[in-house]
Amino acid sequence: MLLRSRRRTRRLESTDIDLTPMMNLLVVLAPFLLITAVFTRLAVLEIYLPPPASADLMSKLPSAGEQLILTISITEKGLVVANGNKVIDLIQPTPKGHDLQALSSLLQQLKARFPKVDNAIVLSKPDIPYEQLVQVMDATRVTFVTVDGKKTSYSLFPNVSLGEVQ
Repeated sequence: MLLRSRRRTRRLESTDIDLTPMMNLLVVLAPFLLITAVFTRLAVLEIYLPPPASADLMSKLPSAGEQLILTISITEKGLVVANGNKVIDLIQPTPKGHDLQALSSLLQQLKARFPKVDNAIVLSKPDIPYEQLVQVMDATRVTFVTVDGKKTSYSLFPNVSLGEVQ
């Protein structure tokens, strides 16, 4: 009879689950995840769409000599820089890609002539690679000039609008 009672007590014993290793894992993982989350920042570039223009509004605009409506078209043949519908220059591509240095120097000259203008329209075809579009936008927004051995950045046309070449 004595043996039977021992067997019963063994069956009735409750087994506790040890949660300590799981708690230790969470204590280590939580700070690690919080620290690494700081390094996943996204760069946001503000892009302004041009306002819708009607025929009446276009006829009221001053002539091209009085106002700059900077338009840069990215094509396979190169970069077409225009003032509205009037072509200013065609920048031929180099074997490495678009000539961004020539674009930057032309935009610096335009900024010197029109210092108050901050808007530019960048037009591209749908098959133009995204990297080329971003490079042209960056060259349009800012330029880097070396003055007294120090490289400084100057804002050219920071308000960039995007469009599609027709």
